[in-house]
Amino acid sequence: MSEPSGQLSDPRELLEGYLDHYREEILRKLDGFPSPGVSRVPSGWTPLALLKHLAYMERRWFVWDFAGERVDDPRGDRDEDGGLVATESFEEIRVVYLAQCERSRQVVAKARLSDVASRIGRFRPPMEPPTLGWIMFHVLEEYMRHAGHLDIARELAEAP
Repeated sequence: MSEPSGQLSDPRELLEGYLDHYREEILRKLDGFPSPGVSRVPSGWTPLALLKHLAYMERRWFVWDFAGERVDDPRGDRDEDGGLVATESFEEIRVVYLAQCERSRQVVAKARLSDVASRIGRFRPPMEPPTLGWIMFHVLEEYMRHAGHLDIARELAEAP
């Protein structure tokens, strides 16, 4: 999917369009990735764990924090150092990721950008819950950052 049209001016259409663009961009960058479960960086994270992180990130921000739906383990399985554990195959995580992206779209479709997050997730008093527009922008920023991480990881993975 290419970037949304340069003629868009509606903030909602821009946010939704760019979120979908980067959701697909992440999968495109992982397509054919040599050994996505192998780390090539000192921190030990893997591209596979990154995809799982993004699925949990979508779930945490849109379903738990914004919609206020109770979820088991909103951050995912972590190791003793706090890193996300990804023991599933790429295809298994991809299925979970795509399902979570679709669930996030459903949550967003039912709300206005000015609606505020629930008090069920992380935003309990005295914290002020953010708006859906802020959450969408924050999630978009996270996608952009991680797409760059995958560029570097792919370069390292394909280096001789």
